Amino acid sequence: MKLTSKSLERQLERVRKLESNVTFQFSMIAKLMDLDALALLADTPLTLTSYRALKTVETFEEISIADLSRHMVSDSAQISRVVAELSKNEFVEFNSDPTNKRRKLVVLSAKGHKLMESLAPRFEKRRQAVEDLLGDEIIDDLRLGFAKLVEHFSK
Repeated sequence: MKLTSKSLERQLERVRKLESNVTFQFSMIAKLMDLDALALLADTPLTLTSYRALKTVETFEEISIADLSRHMVSDSAQISRVVAELSKNEFVEFNSDPTNKRRKLVVLSAKGHKLMESLAPRFEKRRQAVEDLLGDEIIDDLRLGFAKLVEHFSK
């Protein structure tokens, strides 16, 4: 195809149209952030999903697979497989749930705590860089916007 000023103008208009679509922008930013996070995990045995699972377990200290799936907005079968792999690699352990004998609670093992402590500075640096880039006012607006989007898409 021969490039002409008219064809370049059409292409530019198409790119502008795509980039003006806010849901497309969210998707694109999410993918770029995933790629950035994967780079931070490159020297570890973790996938992005397994890191997120560990981070969620670390945050809650003790959590069921079902609750982990809900918080990660992911399929429980996938989360079960990820947690099984994390257990096999000794990053998590299971405790009995005192309220339900059939349910197991996931907790970080000593090895899991050590790994998360080693990764914390990487992800803290990344978070701080984003907050410095955007500033407090935009961050506050984003949090409000995200809360509205979660409410909208959770219905």
